[in-house]
Amino acid sequence: MEDVMYDPPAYIWAITTATTAAIPAATCVVLYSGAKRAGLGRRRAALLAGAAAVVLGGWFIATAVIAGHGWYDTRLGHGVPWLPIAVAGFFGTLLALRRIPVVARALAAPGLASRLEYPHLFRVEGVVFLILMALGHLPALFALPAGLGDIAAGIAAPLVAYRLARGTGRRAAR
Repeated sequence: MEDVMYDPPAYIWAITTATTAAIPAATCVVLYSGAKRAGLGRRRAALLAGAAAVVLGGWFIATAVIAGHGWYDTRLGHGVPWLPIAVAGFFGTLLALRRIPVVARALAAPGLASRLEYPHLFRVEGVVFLILMALGHLPALFALPAGLGDIAAGIAAPLVAYRLARGTGRRAAR
């Protein structure tokens, strides 16, 4: 049996591409402003934002290559479980980068925790999962929790950011 590839409508590609780029771009802007607020100066803030763009872009490229080769399509007990390895590796890298003094200083800038919530506004992109489900190209078992979860995270982002900025939201954010 031949694999048939689904080519979604152009508006799905547009939404997905725009929001996939917007989240890391907005994160880099927030990190730049945090570095400036931390007194690192324009040049160091720009270097930090550029380094973040390289790390986030590298993650995007790596995960696209892994997905393109079908390596995320492994069954339990058959082959290397690339998805958990990729996710753990990415988060491990981010945690390790926090130990760099310039990064730690920028992340400790006043109000940065709340501003790091704003890039999550773009997670309303989860509507794409619901559209693809409605078009018959994704199962509801996946599309509903993924889509509704992303939409909820996107809608909640400014509310969480506001509460974090007021100093009342750490517990609620968790």
